[in-house]
Amino acid sequence: MSVIVNNVSLRYGKKQILAPLSFEVGAGELVTLFGPSGVGKTSLLKIIAGLQKPSAGTISFTENFSAADTVLVFQDFWLFPHLTVFENIAFGLKVRRQTKALIQTKVTQIIKRFELIGLEQQYPDQLSGGQKQRVALARALVLQPKLLLLDEPFSSLDSNLRHAMRQYLLDLKAEFGFGIILVTHDQDEAFYLSDRLVVLLDGKVQQIAPPQEIYYRPANQKVAEFIGAMNYLSGTVTGTTFQIGDSQLTVQNPQQLTGSVQLLVPFGTRVTFDGTLPARVTKITWRPGGDQVEFVSYGQSFCLEPITAELNVGSMVHLKLPETLQVILR
Repeated sequence: MSVIVNNVSLRYGKKQILAPLSFEVGAGELVTLFGPSGVGKTSLLKIIAGLQKPSAGTISFTENFSAADTVLVFQDFWLFPHLTVFENIAFGLKVRRQTKALIQTKVTQIIKRFELIGLEQQYPDQLSGGQKQRVALARALVLQPKLLLLDEPFSSLDSNLRHAMRQYLLDLKAEFGFGIILVTHDQDEAFYLSDRLVVLLDGKVQQIAPPQEIYYRPANQKVAEFIGAMNYLSGTVTGTTFQIGDSQLTVQNPQQLTGSVQLLVPFGTRVTFDGTLPARVTKITWRPGGDQVEFVSYGQSFCLEPITAELNVGSMVHLKLPETLQVILR
């Protein structure tokens, strides 16, 4: 089973919201549409759900999968305020003309699974944020979708509840086996949940890759700057040799660049202290998982975290950077 987005674009009058883009989501995969607000992520989700027509391109499904197997959960949950928890969850089944006995069985089962027992006769305004979120997901999953579309599902929750609901979603996906297309601009959420990210910037797909590749090997400077927490070390490159000051480092050079470039060094880059890049420690900031340390090397400042080694401000070290770092044009 898969859904295929093929050269889909969207325009409002003369304004282009989405340039032609293509990607595919397979069975049981969680793919995140990741980008800043206003880039067209929610519009694309509505197109996939069949609620909005694209200006061009197609949405297609394979292997006995169709738009009828797709359910969209909106950011504000869209619970019906005049219906109880039980009635909200049962709503889609009633629309599909299921029998009363089958509705009772299915809703009762999913209420138990979503830990909503005792809340069946409550109304949405009597629920907490996390309970509303679970009701919205239960209402979607009682329809047994093969693809779940989620639009900023955790944005209204506090940080502790967001983390709990993210793990809850992953557990549900593992149990029920549905695919997910998630819309978010939250980097932690995108990296934590996703099998792959579709990075949307300026209405275009800039990169499609797993989170680790996006973080450590962004396709271009736009992606790198959007990810943030990134250092840029200036130097020159020949082949896979990056020259900074008197030091030479082995790097990735996928575009086969030559001459003046920047080496992308994410804050989270793991380093050891048995390398060839001399650096002086200029600042140490405590963090729960390890210190954030600022270094200067050949007049260039950069920051790394977490650092668990014992360092002192003013001390000299010799860093060994991983050979997976890549260079881009300045």
